[in-house]
Amino acid sequence: MFARSRRGQVFIIVLIVILVIIALFTVLPMIEARRKSSPVVQQVSWRVNNQNATTVYLGEEVEVHVHIKATDKYQGSIVVKIRKDIAYWFDSDYVIKTFPVDLKADQVTELKLTFSPDEASQGTMRGYFVEIDFSVSHTNWVMDDSYPPRLEVLELGQGTNVQA
Repeated sequence: MFARSRRGQVFIIVLIVILVIIALFTVLPMIEARRKSSPVVQQVSWRVNNQNATTVYLGEEVEVHVHIKATDKYQGSIVVKIRKDIAYWFDSDYVIKTFPVDLKADQVTELKLTFSPDEASQGTMRGYFVEIDFSVSHTNWVMDDSYPPRLEVLELGQGTNVQA
């Protein structure tokens, strides 16, 4: 009877080891493929009148320039979001644009998006930032949580336009 329960324990241990091995061989390639297929965000900049800016006036037209480099072949879409940075609450999407791309390894592309801020940086509204979603790898990139690089928006007559 003791030998039978011992064989049952060995069977369970072998079964668990086999399941762990199967899980590793299933999950690790997916993680590696995800890591390899995610492009790299090289640079994101705000521009007003063809000059880099980190502070703009309410309603001013702002052009966002995003430079992305493919680490491997990347064919799919890249979603660029301009988001409102809200203190003590959930950030919200302001402008969203989807770019279809077909990039070869080491290829760099520039994505451009134009918008006009509709809310000044005051109270709980801190400013605007960029978030980029890579649809193929299901990963994203978010701009650093500081000013700059995030965009501060002033009302007319409130300070001066600061160029970076």
